[in-house]
Amino acid sequence: MDEVSLSEFGEWTEIPGAHHVIPCGFIKIVELLSSSIAQSVIQLRKPVKSIHWNRSICKRIEGDKGYPVFVECEDYEFIPADHVIVTISLGVLKKFHETLFHPRLPEDKILAIEKLGISTTDKIFLEFEEPFWSPECNSIQFVWEDEAESESLTYPEDLWYKKICSFDVLYPPERYGYVLSGWICGEEALIMEKCDDETVAETCTELLRKFTGNPNIPKPRRILRSFWGSNPHFLGSYSYTQVGSSGADVEKLVKPLPYTESSKTAPMQVMFSGEATHRKYYSTTHGALLSGQREAAHLAEMYQDLLPCKN
Repeated sequence: MDEVSLSEFGEWTEIPGAHHVIPCGFIKIVELLSSSIAQSVIQLRKPVKSIHWNRSICKRIEGDKGYPVFVECEDYEFIPADHVIVTISLGVLKKFHETLFHPRLPEDKILAIEKLGISTTDKIFLEFEEPFWSPECNSIQFVWEDEAESESLTYPEDLWYKKICSFDVLYPPERYGYVLSGWICGEEALIMEKCDDETVAETCTELLRKFTGNPNIPKPRRILRSFWGSNPHFLGSYSYTQVGSSGADVEKLVKPLPYTESSKTAPMQVMFSGEATHRKYYSTTHGALLSGQREAAHLAEMYQDLLPCKN
């Protein structure tokens, strides 16, 4: 909480409607959205090295036909484009923006990237042979007695487990088995990601024994964890308005490149979407989805305006 901007706390907005668990996971959304797109135009495992915009590299490309943008892939292929919508996470932007864009991003956009925050929230799933919790138990919350005495914002590395705040019981067991889902965030989540499964499983078992007072809790039969912080394609889980940042920084992040439209420069060459680019719904899936629809609508509107009017 020391890292979250209090003055901007009202920026985030709860979307109307109920929360739903997607039975097949978020991959089902991807499958539905991509079902009407020809598989031949979707390229997977195609890491991008650089985005060359404003015709900065066109003279070096053989057979260039005047495209303003070229996407350079790590396999040395150059893909020409009129427009590119960048959907990478804020974590990746923070680490790679200097080498990812040529020419470099405008200073105010770089400053917005640096000021906005992104942190790591991980889940730890523990599967047991049998439940040691009662049927009416929904979650096990951890409250540390020495919390008020802590002067540091983070725990020492060997005490990373103190940031595990709770374990939720997954229902129904007919679907999931006997599974607990633990939550850990911040720098301690990154430390947890460096540990092996055996260490995390043993640590979590000891925590459960300590807080329930049951020394006979067995080790889980299986463990599954997320690695959002160390995954090079994400480098974090959720964006947030960090101390010193504001919703105005989100608007600067959204602004397309180049900023000014002229007869010599094609508009909206590089556009930005993703959860970190939605001022009200950042850190959410619906924010990411709506931001993509927003940028697609901008392009559709632009080309609609360019079409000749029919009587």
